[in-house]
Amino acid sequence: MVTQTRHGAVYPMQSEDRVKVWLSRRAAERIRLDAARYFPLETGGVLLGWRNGPNRTIVDVIGAGPNALHGRVRFLPDHAWQMRHIRQAFHSTSGDLDYLGDWHTHPDGLARMSAEDATTLRKISRKVKDPAMLIAAGNLSTGWHLEAWLQPTGRWMDREPAQGTDLQIFTPPEDWPIYNSGTEEPGA
Repeated sequence: MVTQTRHGAVYPMQSEDRVKVWLSRRAAERIRLDAARYFPLETGGVLLGWRNGPNRTIVDVIGAGPNALHGRVRFLPDHAWQMRHIRQAFHSTSGDLDYLGDWHTHPDGLARMSAEDATTLRKISRKVKDPAMLIAAGNLSTGWHLEAWLQPTGRWMDREPAQGTDLQIFTPPEDWPIYNSGTEEPGA
């Protein structure tokens, strides 16, 4: 059985109850390239795409930004740079691409959410409905394993824990919207 969704995409229906996160090959490759570029330090960015009921379709990502700080166990994004590019992506695609959540790396680590990751995702859910978090874990010799979670929105004390998802990498049609954030060099 299949279902047709926004932009005419056809996705296979699954009998599982897990939420699906569809990640474009282009976005997955950009995450892996950034992970390798900053290894052994953490990096990250934001996820761009749209919601399809409980599922998410991520077609592009934005990196950490030129003034981000990268460390062994955490990174601080260049928030102003990211916000500017999120707005540009939204407007340049007539609202097709929107902020869905964040991604980051765990160099030489596991694709699991830490307690700090879970707290960050809960904080994001104060302003964004059911945000996503994607973690790329690995290194230059083993490659990068990707996993994603969604944080159900709710009252701070009543929130359910983040839910693991069924992450599927796919090749979108060429006419789907993408956003080229360009370089992360200073002044960009």
